[in-house]
Amino acid sequence: MKKRGKKKGKSRRYNKKEENIWNVPNTLTLMRVLITFITIYFIFAGYGVVTIVVLFVIGMLTDFFDGQIARRFNQTTEFGRKFDVVADRFLMVGIALAFIINYGLAGALTRYHILQILMITSRELIGLPVAIILLSSGKGIPEVRWVGKITTALQGFTFPIIILSITYSIFNFSIYLSFLTSIFGIAAGLTFINDVMRLEK
Repeated sequence: MKKRGKKKGKSRRYNKKEENIWNVPNTLTLMRVLITFITIYFIFAGYGVVTIVVLFVIGMLTDFFDGQIARRFNQTTEFGRKFDVVADRFLMVGIALAFIINYGLAGALTRYHILQILMITSRELIGLPVAIILLSSGKGIPEVRWVGKITTALQGFTFPIIILSITYSIFNFSIYLSFLTSIFGIAAGLTFINDVMRLEK
């Protein structure tokens, strides 16, 4: 009986070490990181806003599909969950920051646009420091709440509208979407911090 107990313990440790990170969801997450780098390059290279929007939307779609595939085909891994959080923040914050720097220095952005971009990244501004500490600690991360999913969806829709509003006045309604996104973003950021604190207990 003792031998069986040891054998089971070894098996569990072995499975944890042998977690398969080379799967489709993690590949899509990696693509999101690469798309972020490409989009940032295109921003500073002076490509048009439509090109930037298309790349950003593709990046957001990889976020949708990697989660769907991971759950549907049971390919969820702890590494994938952490990698997904990093890739999501990198996509949103990286592109938003690059956009503000490049278009701001060029005089193409008004304070009105910058305020909107900051509003839609409220979740990242609130939760990013905590996420960095959590990921560097090597501990697990909280499950994604519905408010976080709604925030991500709103960001994926609102940010392109803000970008397009710089060139096309028809998209000037972006301010209303920015307010809505910021409300959910603040709630998501505070919820994330609360969940992290619960993990520490």
